[in-house]
Amino acid sequence: MKSGIGPEHQQEVLMRFKLLAAAGAFAAAAALVSSATAAEASPRQHGSHLASVHRGYTQVVVAPAVYALIQRAQIAPAPLGSAKAGPYKGTVAADFPIVGYRLANLRIKHAGGLSLSTPQRAIELRNFSIDLGRAKVSARVSGSIGDVGRVDLFTIRPSDHYSLGLVRLTLTQTAAGALNQTFGVIAFSSGETFGYATPRPFAQF
Repeated sequence: MKSGIGPEHQQEVLMRFKLLAAAGAFAAAAALVSSATAAEASPRQHGSHLASVHRGYTQVVVAPAVYALIQRAQIAPAPLGSAKAGPYKGTVAADFPIVGYRLANLRIKHAGGLSLSTPQRAIELRNFSIDLGRAKVSARVSGSIGDVGRVDLFTIRPSDHYSLGLVRLTLTQTAAGALNQTFGVIAFSSGETFGYATPRPFAQF
């Protein structure tokens, strides 16, 4: 008997399964790290800082096509605050330290941020929050367009390039509009891949 499920539908089901598996892995990691944090009896004093349980980071890799686009437009990416950024496989990657979890809603919170700027215009994206329950990534947005506040920037989708990231980040309509308005272009569209993300909750930042 032939299956009534075509190849395209099978591929979609497989991609959804991988996304759900990734969400489950993130949630399990969050639970383990949260338990370790709660078990820390008394933090040690180091100068003016308190030592805490290490919580890892999330790596975001800008899609090569987007990196080529922003280079042509002379838009420079740069890390903000405690984030780090540098060359990665022909594009650029940024690492954002994980600072908290909300297990009830499957959220992973981050410090630091990323700026995109030209000599005349700039946009800053800070304090990313991965919301696995809604399959969205939000951040606080400010810059030449003003202080926008926290908005959904990306939709989380299955990766089509696992060497760059576990999941794919596509632009929301709000994010595409903010980028186009900031830099006076029509280069960014809703649904287009902006980059790839891989949370690493136990890796050293």
